[in-house]
Amino acid sequence: MSYRIRPGKPLTDEVARIADHQYRQAIDILYREPDGRHQAIHDARKRFKRLRGLFRLVRYGAPDFYADENARLRDTARTLSTVRDATALVEALDRLSVDCAGGDNHGTLLAIRHRLAARRDRIAAAQTDLHARVSAAIASCEDGVDALSGLSLPKGRKKAVGVLARGAAKNYGRARQALARARETGDPADWHDLRKRIKYHWMHTKLLRPAWPGVMKARAGVADLAGDALGDDHDLTVLEELVIAEPDEIGDATEIAVLRACMKDHSLALHERIGVIVKHLLHDDPDLFRSRIEALYRDAAD
Repeated sequence: MSYRIRPGKPLTDEVARIADHQYRQAIDILYREPDGRHQAIHDARKRFKRLRGLFRLVRYGAPDFYADENARLRDTARTLSTVRDATALVEALDRLSVDCAGGDNHGTLLAIRHRLAARRDRIAAAQTDLHARVSAAIASCEDGVDALSGLSLPKGRKKAVGVLARGAAKNYGRARQALARARETGDPADWHDLRKRIKYHWMHTKLLRPAWPGVMKARAGVADLAGDALGDDHDLTVLEELVIAEPDEIGDATEIAVLRACMKDHSLALHERIGVIVKHLLHDDPDLFRSRIEALYRDAAD
């Protein structure tokens, strides 16, 4: 129950318990680096995302606390993102090669992949201050643990449940809006917004699972699939930004043309897949979703 809000328990205690666990896991991972520094950074950043999802869920009960801690976590994650972002582009080429390896594409994509891997290695080698960044991230997590003593959420059961339902429904409604915009505009920024909303929805379903175990587990599984596909699509967007900004890191004009054609086809396929995945996940009206969460959490707390 480490990432679950238990019905009937004081909301402040539950959020502080979950957040403390996530912070301490991040500290331990960054301190010990059991699978190497870069994997430790990747795993710690996952904890930061879970913390941001948790605090977003209860933001209406403690808006100032949310604003401060969300900014802390966002800024801390950014200081550790450079190598991970470069690695993500290499992984994007690996996925692209699976779906677009016909004809002469395989050799072209393999050559581009080698260049992106070399770029990642250069970036990693140039980060001579990475140890200091990791140490600063650990200190930031420790500050986050200390800040939990100042968290104060509504004590009454009705108000506490209202905070949870409002937070979950607000993000859910924004996910529906983001999906509609992304389908209409095709703008990568709108697809990225949908990705963020779906990821938060995944976290919220895990946090709220005790009130509706079977359905929330199923929703979490669907949101996870959609989030992965949206993440793959976002990596293609970042790769296109690199093509524009630093084409020499990719290859010559012919190689770039092959890459862009493969990226376009893969992105269209991902968008179609995402639409199928989220069709039922985002079907309900946000007000209905909110009232359902309220009723379920009240019943589960009795």
